[in-house]
Amino acid sequence: MKQMRHPERKAGLMRKWVSDWFDLPVHVTGDTPRIEMIGTMAMQVENYLQLEKFNFSELQIKVKDGILEIKGEQLKIKAIDPEIVLIEGQILEIRYKK
Repeated sequence: MKQMRHPERKAGLMRKWVSDWFDLPVHVTGDTPRIEMIGTMAMQVENYLQLEKFNFSELQIKVKDGILEIKGEQLKIKAIDPEIVLIEGQILEIRYKK
């Protein structure tokens, strides 16, 4: 009898194969979050799932394996689309919670 694979696992294996075959970074082909900071005044998060909490001093972003928690002053979302969120303000602390 043929064993059935879970569709998410199969997709994950396919992404890994493509990443290995074309020698691409994991965040390009997968859903691994990519975080880029520009000093303490701006931050870009790619491959996020959803915004959990937002106010001028705290932002929580759900990513694949947990919550990215950003604390600061005068935080604002400068731009947002389905794959990238750009945050501006005085970023004081970043924490990753599983």
